[in-house]
Amino acid sequence: MGSWKKLFSQYYYILIIGFIFAYFSSFGQTFLISLYIPSIEKVFGMSNAAMGSLYAAATVASALTLPYLGSLFDRMSLGKYMAMILIGLFVALISLSFAFHVIVVGISFYLLRLFGQGLMSHTAVSTMTRYFDKNRGKAIGIATTGHPFGEATLPVLITLCIGWLGWRGSLQLNAALVLLFIMPVVYWLYRKKKKQQVLSDKDIGIEPSKTTVWDIISNKAFVIIAPAVFALGFTNTAIFFFQLKLGAAKGWSDAWVSSSLAAFAGTSALGMFVAGPLVDRLSAKMLFPFILIPYLAGVLVLLTSDAPIIYPLALALMGFANGSGSTIKNALFAEIFGVEIIGKVRSLFVTVMVLSTALGPLLFGILVDANYTFNEVFLRNAVGIGLVILLSFRIKKVK
Repeated sequence: MGSWKKLFSQYYYILIIGFIFAYFSSFGQTFLISLYIPSIEKVFGMSNAAMGSLYAAATVASALTLPYLGSLFDRMSLGKYMAMILIGLFVALISLSFAFHVIVVGISFYLLRLFGQGLMSHTAVSTMTRYFDKNRGKAIGIATTGHPFGEATLPVLITLCIGWLGWRGSLQLNAALVLLFIMPVVYWLYRKKKKQQVLSDKDIGIEPSKTTVWDIISNKAFVIIAPAVFALGFTNTAIFFFQLKLGAAKGWSDAWVSSSLAAFAGTSALGMFVAGPLVDRLSAKMLFPFILIPYLAGVLVLLTSDAPIIYPLALALMGFANGSGSTIKNALFAEIFGVEIIGKVRSLFVTVMVLSTALGPLLFGILVDANYTFNEVFLRNAVGIGLVILLSFRIKKVK
């Protein structure tokens, strides 16, 4: 605990910046956007299928844009890059709040997924990855706890806000929060962090690397790491998307299903803190093959019984794998590809993750519509995760 306290006391300005970006990436995450979906469907007369297709298209489009905007992290100063991302998030929120046509809704979803889920998270982790070396694992662990904190607190706050102001008013309040509070706080922290000498002038505005996107994709390490990134995003989103239907099939109440998410958020934060020191001590490369094992255990737990306790238990195992895996994977990118092109590398893996979040609900939905039970779907999913785990052990042969 002393090492964590010392790290935070020395570098708290930059660590808080990372936490803020991870926390407010929730504005572009499915679990938060889904709270607005029923109201938007009602206003524009959209069916479930139409809304699902629009959301999937916006998600895929954002994934295709990520590699370019994500790679700018390697060439822009951190201050300018953060300003660009926060302005983009503000525009996304305000445009959705004033949407007058379904096309505007689609564009707003695209911007939310791009600047919220994609680039806010990308900025948080890439900053920790580049500017910390000895304590990189701990730094990533501290910053990325913003994700589970967002999952645990923002759904309740946004639900209350929608009930108070309506869905448009809630989005406008969130946009005002980004412009009038988050941006000034981040700017103040950015100015203060220079006194801590975490970032020096020579670290910013790095010259463009000759490494191309194809060089990264064709690298053996990418082929090994990408399936693990895909498996986590694919299954997480599918489960959360269908959680109420899964609960109905298992005989669980909606309240029980919703409250069980706290187990996922809590163990996710725990996993991040546990993995940080282990990465610094053992290396991310050594730990990477094991990150999906608790996740596989969680999926298999769902097959064992219909007892209500099964759901939070399964989510706890998945959350721990998700949190520890986040720290380990992001440290692994730096170990294998280097920090000079970390923006380009992470943006490609974020693209993989975002694509997986679009395909997860789609493929799960196809199987459920084809009259497969949830247990049959999860069994097939578990087999796929098992194969990815076997592939992950090949990372040890990568230099």
